Amino acid sequence: MDHPLEQEVNLLHAQVCQGLADPKRILLLYALADGPQRVTDLAETIDVPQPTASHHLKILRER
Repeated sequence: MDHPLEQEVNLLHAQVCQGLADPKRILLLYALADGPQRVTDLAETIDVPQPTASHHLKILRER
């Protein structure tokens, strides 16, 4: 049987994987590796509307 700590680590791993499950989110991370950027610039970089970029950033932030 799993220990509570092991279960918590497994849950955290699953949440991180969910956060990275969309290719656009990976592109956002690459873009942000160069430093902070405005959401409008990030949206243009990954070719999505600004609200979609904001949604992806929210998911990454929460995971």
